[in-house]
Amino acid sequence: MTSTMTSAKMRVMIALSALVVLAAPAFAQGQGQRRYYPEREGAFRVHLGVFQLEGDSDYWRDKEEDFTGSIDDFENASFGLDYLLPLGNRLSLMFSGSVFEGDTTNSYRNFEDNFGDRIRHDTTLEIASGTVGLVVHLTGADAAIQPYLGAGGGAYSWRLEEDGDFIDFGSPSRPIFNAQLESEGVAFGYYGLVGLEAPITPRLSIFAEGRWIQVDDDLSDDFEGFGKIDLSGQEFAAGLSWNL
Repeated sequence: MTSTMTSAKMRVMIALSALVVLAAPAFAQGQGQRRYYPEREGAFRVHLGVFQLEGDSDYWRDKEEDFTGSIDDFENASFGLDYLLPLGNRLSLMFSGSVFEGDTTNSYRNFEDNFGDRIRHDTTLEIASGTVGLVVHLTGADAAIQPYLGAGGGAYSWRLEEDGDFIDFGSPSRPIFNAQLESEGVAFGYYGLVGLEAPITPRLSIFAEGRWIQVDDDLSDDFEGFGKIDLSGQEFAAGLSWNL
């Protein structure tokens, strides 16, 4: 788990550093010809990123112990929208929504069917969030490169599905059966973020940011008794911002 977290954070730092390099010409130009924005404006943002689960709960640990694959297999694209409402030149209220879906195919590590084939099932996890947070802008709206920090929280809706073949360990003969197992819920979670924004025009900017999300919930329905599922993770996203 530690190596996964480290690699995800490293990707965030590399991407943020790349944005600094790309925005350097604009920064240099801005030193000679200073742009002026009298105040920070509301902004609509769209971003595409990559989300990697931490998998720090009994459900994920048991899954890695009993089945092939790892939590890394769920790394996949994420999509999000934000609206920033300025509360001042250095502070904004941010309303966000995002969606993510990760999936993989798992097989029992130590069991095969009567034909010597692996016993497989597909696992899918969907997460959708609606959050509110505060963003602190570390420079004024006239800077060529604008770093920012933020934190917030909200609702994280999730759905877990395992569809395929399983072994009935409750029977002495251990028969194989086919099933579609599901669990879903809505949990409160929170996040922290760090990012950089680089204006291209007075109305349009590019940005990149890393978010660290903390959320978990109790499994229920077909997974009753399996404990908690950890939905936390790290996300790197980049996108466009329009001043309104």
